[in-house]
Amino acid sequence: MANNTQTLGKCKRQDNENLEESKRKRIKVENETTESDKQHNQGMLKDGSIFSLNSKSNHCAITYDQLRELINYVASTEERTPPSWCQIQGQNQTKVAVIVLHGVSQMHFYRYYLHFKQLRKRFKWRFSMPPPPEDFLRRIFEIENSPSCGCDGSGEGAAPESCGSPVVNGHSLAAESESCRSPAFANHPIIIKYGRKKQGLSKYLLSVEERIQNGFPVVGVRGYEGFLWSGCTTEVTDSSPLFGLDCEMCLTRNGRELTRVSLVNAKGCCLMDELVKPSNPILNYLTKFSGITWEMLAPVKTKLKDIQIRIKKILPPDAVLVGHSLNNDLKALQMIYPYVLDTSLLFVGDSGRKFKLKILVKNILGREIQSKEMSGHDPSEDAEGALQLAQYFINHGPEKIALMSLENFEPQQPLEDVITPQPEARSQRKSLPKQMCTGDRKAVLLGTKKAMELMTHQGAWHKIECETDKEVVQCTRINTTAAILSLIHFTSYADYTESDLHMEINVGRQHEKMKQMLSEMCTVYAGPVCKDFCLKSVKRAFRRCGSIRSFSVTTETYQPYVRIQYEVPESALVAVETLNGSIVAERPIKVQRPMGEKSLDCDTILKKLERDVTNQAVIYVAGIRQSLSMEDLTAKFSEFGHIEAVISVVNKTNAKNKDCFIKYGNPESALKAQATMNGTEMKESKLNVQRALTPYHLQTWAAQGSYLAVSPSGAADTLQLSSQSSGSTTEELSQCEQEVKNVLRTLDRRVGRLVRGISSDTLCIILLPGINSDPCSVPGLCLF
Repeated sequence: MANNTQTLGKCKRQDNENLEESKRKRIKVENETTESDKQHNQGMLKDGSIFSLNSKSNHCAITYDQLRELINYVASTEERTPPSWCQIQGQNQTKVAVIVLHGVSQMHFYRYYLHFKQLRKRFKWRFSMPPPPEDFLRRIFEIENSPSCGCDGSGEGAAPESCGSPVVNGHSLAAESESCRSPAFANHPIIIKYGRKKQGLSKYLLSVEERIQNGFPVVGVRGYEGFLWSGCTTEVTDSSPLFGLDCEMCLTRNGRELTRVSLVNAKGCCLMDELVKPSNPILNYLTKFSGITWEMLAPVKTKLKDIQIRIKKILPPDAVLVGHSLNNDLKALQMIYPYVLDTSLLFVGDSGRKFKLKILVKNILGREIQSKEMSGHDPSEDAEGALQLAQYFINHGPEKIALMSLENFEPQQPLEDVITPQPEARSQRKSLPKQMCTGDRKAVLLGTKKAMELMTHQGAWHKIECETDKEVVQCTRINTTAAILSLIHFTSYADYTESDLHMEINVGRQHEKMKQMLSEMCTVYAGPVCKDFCLKSVKRAFRRCGSIRSFSVTTETYQPYVRIQYEVPESALVAVETLNGSIVAERPIKVQRPMGEKSLDCDTILKKLERDVTNQAVIYVAGIRQSLSMEDLTAKFSEFGHIEAVISVVNKTNAKNKDCFIKYGNPESALKAQATMNGTEMKESKLNVQRALTPYHLQTWAAQGSYLAVSPSGAADTLQLSSQSSGSTTEELSQCEQEVKNVLRTLDRRVGRLVRGISSDTLCIILLPGINSDPCSVPGLCLF
């Protein structure tokens, strides 16, 4: 008995020692991981350390061309102009590592948000990207355009042919009906923004939020304090007059200043074409672009204030100004004008790319402007060209423009008027990997055999082929230390989807489940209410919390309840926090979220989203009535810090109340604004201010139509999630769902392990390319 007691005591002490040893090891690993994370965050997450976004760039989406511009600037051996949309610190020392997760999309990231622990914690910037074309990697890393039907990409404004089909103004008439039915066509930026049908002039005007995002002068935004306000308050209608505007500038000690301005009316009559004397000494007349010389400006007495007064007198109160990159013209005029159409934002390609005015006028209107024989631009000619383009867009509708395949007009050129010399011709430049081979730098390509087959011009890369994604992680640590450019492929998820027969159906289920999860997060139930309650008073109370998508009464319960679905989850959170237990329709009500299988993770997801790095500097503002303009709101909230963007929530059901997201330059400003402004009254509006929960591009994507599953017969039917399928199929899909979680969780861990080993002077870019196939088309996601 004594021996047994001693033996048990010895085993117990040994177990305790083993437990203590396990704890020490776990703490040591956690400390090492934390320290590694801190070192990585200093290089990756600290504002301005390597990558930062320009305040007036699009905070929600980027294109493949913008990504190529960034990578080329950082890693290229040739001298290039900096990217127009972001800033890079320490460009001479910075390396680039691009990690591609094949088969993974924006939908996967948010559908399995809790499983992507590494990606959501380590990367501050997230941008939506268009569904990937087949050659998306070539678009990023190769200079030459991939060949397309009848278009070799050479020559200015080369018109595409369509295999014998008639081509009018750059697009094939025979291919239009097929293009309209293409799944990718529904994701064209023009179709997403404006829809397919023709609309009136007023529907194409830029909103306050869009003007702020695209660098237009706006009341209350820092940097435009001394600008002249147009004073226009008359509401614009579809019959309001259009006026084309274009300006030429020179370079002075104070930057770019106005030297010439032209204004034309809708009939093409020039109402103004004036030379202007800058207030500061001129350093460069920019004659090559402006056509202005010393001799032309010497006798001029007209000043900027004279032009401002004349323009205000000419324009009627409901006039709409039209221009190409009109934000630059209004900055030169130092004027704030609320009603604008910008043709550089109307005519965009399928990847969101912009085009020069000269190319659009030639290929759409069929005439030449800015010819080489001219000394500089003619502003009246440019103003008329932009005006006619806007009229063409309004008259023919967005679907017609989207079908033109604007991408085929010309290889991309810089949009802005460039002061510095133009880079050498595209045909004379080497692709980025080839530059690495000819210089003392190194471009490394790592991945499985399948990944190697995806890349064109492989000879320019130092290739390292691996058997599995796990081997990719191991080889990356060894072989990328001296590499300036690394392209790392993970194909395990793509391999899994190809091997599983149910994945084509499961992609549709994931899409619909993602939308259902968002719907649950946006929904609240309020009640009980009496049978003869005042529906109008209940709606009024809940509209103060945000934009309502749908409103219905549930009568299946013992007492009636009201179901309110908002546009964004932030509104539902405001409703629960402010209206639960309050008196509505003369009765105390309880406001709660729906309880069900799909909403079990709701609270966990919301807490993680609130702590998400992308939401730290963003607040949500609800309860904005019509009497409070967005200019006044922006001016008030700018008191707490620099505002980078104001993003309005789409409100289709109610025009009386508005809500928006405000993005600050730092989290401190956001916290201060929330603490100070929550519950504040401004011009009959009681504001509800909360921390942001969801990225705006996620809401934009989720608002799109249902996933279309193509049946064997070729007919497209909306995928139903009801239990009409057999029990075996349901069980297999459930097993498939669990396998997807395991594959993505493993993929996330491997990426995290790889990123921790990358040096802090490396710009790390994660690409979730998205899906672009016959059954479905889902946008991608780019993480910095």
